[in-house]
Parts: sequence; structure tokens; C-alpha cells
Amino acid sequence: MQTREVIPLKQGLDLSITLPGSKSVTNRAFLCAALATGKSRIYGALKSDDAEVMLRALVKFGVKVRETKQYIEITGNGGRFTGGKVTVDLHNAGTATRFLTAVSVLLSGETVITGNERMQERPIGDLVDGLRQLGTKIRYLKAEGCPPLSIYRFKVSKTKGHVVQMRGDKSSQYFSALLMLGPLLGRPLKIEVVGELVSKPYIETTIAVMKSFGVKVKNNQYKSFEIKPQEYNRTDYQVEGDASSATYFSALHFLHGGKLKLENLNYKKAIQGDVNFLEALEKLKKGTDRTIDMKAMPDAAMTLAVCAIFAKGKTKITGLSTLRIKETDRLAALETELKKVGAKAKSTKDAITISGGKFKPASIATYNDHRMAMCFAVLGTKVPGIVIENPGCTEKTYPNFWNDLEMAYLSSIKLGQKNLLLTGMRCSGKTYHGKKIAKKLGRKFVDLDHEIEKAEKMKIEKLVKLKGWPYFRKAEQKICSEFAEAKGLVIASGGGVVLSPKNMKALKKNSVNVLIFADPNILSCRIAKDQGRPSLTGETLDNEIHVVWEERRDLYLKYADIVWDDTSGKALQKLDYGIG
Repeated sequence: MQTREVIPLKQGLDLSITLPGSKSVTNRAFLCAALATGKSRIYGALKSDDAEVMLRALVKFGVKVRETKQYIEITGNGGRFTGGKVTVDLHNAGTATRFLTAVSVLLSGETVITGNERMQERPIGDLVDGLRQLGTKIRYLKAEGCPPLSIYRFKVSKTKGHVVQMRGDKSSQYFSALLMLGPLLGRPLKIEVVGELVSKPYIETTIAVMKSFGVKVKNNQYKSFEIKPQEYNRTDYQVEGDASSATYFSALHFLHGGKLKLENLNYKKAIQGDVNFLEALEKLKKGTDRTIDMKAMPDAAMTLAVCAIFAKGKTKITGLSTLRIKETDRLAALETELKKVGAKAKSTKDAITISGGKFKPASIATYNDHRMAMCFAVLGTKVPGIVIENPGCTEKTYPNFWNDLEMAYLSSIKLGQKNLLLTGMRCSGKTYHGKKIAKKLGRKFVDLDHEIEKAEKMKIEKLVKLKGWPYFRKAEQKICSEFAEAKGLVIASGGGVVLSPKNMKALKKNSVNVLIFADPNILSCRIAKDQGRPSLTGETLDNEIHVVWEERRDLYLKYADIVWDDTSGKALQKLDYGIG
């Protein structure tokens, strides 16, 4: 199983970031374009597993899709689908499953909607009941109320209009699916909400996207919706940045301060409900106990939950019943994993109450849920030793998440005449990056290991073999003391320099200390390629690197003024982040 450790962030943000396109908007724009007549170009669309699933399914429905670097071109057929039996596997893409279940009633012949094991556990019964009220023939192929489904073409009735009643407490996506289908039913459609409708902002997003494609919806204060027969117009559509993805970086800004700019998300003009996440964060600052209703933006509630453990007193987050039926039971998952890190958490049917505690390292199970991985990555920037299991699950909606997170560590540094001291594990890149930075700044570069080798007139590997590690540490301490008064240098230290308080006192006297971090799994791969590194413990390489990191993590963080995360090996290639 793949894992990835998140290193605490010790500095404030100085981050400008372009978010991935909104998943909610992307999938709605894709479907509206497919239901229009002619070619539409979708700019800024999310490129992720979920978006790919949606596009592949539309192609199976007979829609032409052409992808370029600038846009995705979709040639719609006005909802006039033809063909025989079609089977589409939508994996665990909930949005695509709900939307395409509704649109399948326009296809001739039988359409089978299926997905992975988790999708076959996720309820869809209310939507199916709504489609059946239109006269559609749908049957469950396995468990009652869940995919896979067999769906047959809708037949236009001779009535003046259709009225569908649907419960509003499960998922707003059921209503969005019917809303986008509505204009093509040949008769007016009225959707009546039974009870209260959850996640209302997502309905607003649907209506806004439909409007861009020329379709109007009458919203009767969320009690009912009315749609007349209309045609979708082909259009060129710009997808805004994903507000749900923005919550992770807004949370980082909330926890660490500094500067944050989101290049492609205008909070005043955005059509996504999650832009209101900033208001929820502000509530964490008030009082010692608080209740925050997140019914309107449940996905963002997970990010709020990990921030809440750092707030004073207790935080009760309510309106979360829909989280029980997502990629995993997110309320149960949040409770379990928050307790692992030492926080106090208790969930109910539709709420979770959280408070802080004595935090500790933990390996976080993500349940193959992208939002679990990303929100606990935020937590890891505050709590040492947070390891994310299956970090690749972020591919579902945010393929570039880990690289963008690394960029959050690249705050500007004002050195003046101070040295830049680079600390970190073996093969973290101290020497490689130190030389590049020194050249850029016009400074002298010093490698402390090389200074020891010059003083002892032999390579470190030979020195350790002949005289042992204790002798090496004494030699290291002597060299460190020689640089106590130095200024204006770029210094790369040895991996074990932090073991001696005397070393760090001498080196930090006139230095800004930057810890260069890379996940231990990555370091193991790098060290395996470098045969000139003597063993520290005598254990196997992989075991050694993890053992040594566990022993030194707290020391590295104790002495660090700034932390850089370069796990990908890409972040520090950008040496224009302002050192001077």
C-alpha cells in the first residue's frame, strides 16, 4: 500500500494557485453540452478520474468528444439518442451516476448503469422513484435501491405535463438530474420537494449552468421547480475553479496565516456554494463552543472538521446526513480518524462534535475517498507524523493536489546577511539545491560533510568504517563550531547534525534554517541509487530510513525556521520564490 507523510508547515503561506476546474460545474457543463445541438467548447474543465468517467459514458451514448489542450469540444445531439443496449460502468463517480441515470431515459433500447462495489451500495432509490413517476421502466439488477440499474426509453405521455414528487433529504443531485432532463421531456415538468431540500447551493449551480446553455428553470423557493420544454443552445463555456478544492488551501491559510491568492475563483461571482466556506471558518474563532450548520456545503464540512480540532472548546457541525452515503460513510470515517490523532470526536446520524486533545502521529485510512486524503493532509500541516494511506485517491477530483500542496511550503525568505542553512535527511536534496541557490544568490556554498572530509583527509564512508560514528560526530561538531560566526553563506548540513544541540546552536547563530523534507519512501529510493552512504543502524535500507526519520523528526522540526516539502522532486526546481 502506498503512503505519504505530510510534514508540518512552520511558516505562513505566500501562495498563488490555479485550482482545478470545478467538478460540479464541469459535469453539469458536459451534460448540458451533450444535450444541446451542435458543438460546444468547455474551457477550464476538470481533468480527473470523475470527469473522464463522465466523458467516456457520453461517448457511449453517441456524443462526439474532442479534447485539445485549451478546451474540450462536445458535439451534442439535442437529446435525440439512438442505439441498442448500452452498458456504462461509472466506477464510484456519484455525480455521473445520478445525472446519467436520468438522461438514460432518452436513449432508445436498454441502458445499464453500473459501478464499482461501493457505488453498488450507494442509494439511488429516490431518483428511480422520480423517474418511474414519469412512466419510465427501471429495474434494479442487484440490491433494491442501488445500482446497477436497467433503464428503458421514456415515452412522452399525452398529459399536459408531468408532476414528480421526490424526497429532499437524501441528495440534491437527484433534483439536478431531473432538472437537466426536464427541458427534453416534451411536456412541462414540475418537481415537488417532499420535506426540506438538502445542499441547496448545488441546485443553484445546476440552474446557473443550464441558464448559460439557454434553459430557464423556475425555482419556487426550493418547494418545487418548474421547467418548460426548451432546447439547450450550444455555447462556449468557462468552468470556474473548484470551490471545494479551494477549501483545503483556505484552511491552510486559516491555520498558518500569510498570503493566499486563488487565480481562477472569484468569490463574488462564483456559482458554487462552497465559496461560503470562509464564513464557516470565521465561526471557529468565536467563543469556546459553537454549532455550525454545513447542510448547504457538506463536502466542505470535512475540511472544517479538521480545522475545528485547533479551535477553543467544542464544535458541533450539523446538517451532514448526506455524508453517510458518499464515497464512504464520511461521518464514521471522520470520527475514527480524528480519534487516531488524539482529537475528541463523536458522530450522530447527521452531525459530528469535535474538540482538540493531545495530538499524536497516526496513519490515516482514506477509505479510497479523495476528500478524506485531502482534509487530513491539511491536518498534517499542524500535527507531526500524519501519514496518508492511498494518497493517489485524490486523482478522483484533484490530480495535482500533492504538487500544489508542496507549493504552499515555498514562502519567501528574507536572509539579509544571514546564512541559509539547509537541514534534512540524507538524499533530501540539501547539496543539490544548496548549490543552485548559492549560484542564484551569488553566495559561497559550503557542504559540511565535505568540510569534514577535507579536515580528516578521507571520505566519510572510510572515516566511519575506521573510527566509528562517535568519532565522526565529534569531527562534525568541530566543523560546525568553525562556522558559528560566518555570514552570507549557503550551508548544507549532514543529516545527523540536529542530534547535537551544540551543533545547532552554532549553526543557527547567524542562519535561517530550512528543513528540506521528502517522504521516507521517496528517500529510500534515492538512497538506494547512492552507494556511497554508510549505514547508520546496520538495518536494511528501507527499515533504516524510516527508523532514523522517526528518531529525528521532532528535532528537525524543533530547529527549523521554515519547512520545504520536496517529496515530488519538482517543487524546489522553482527557485524564483524569493530568497534574498
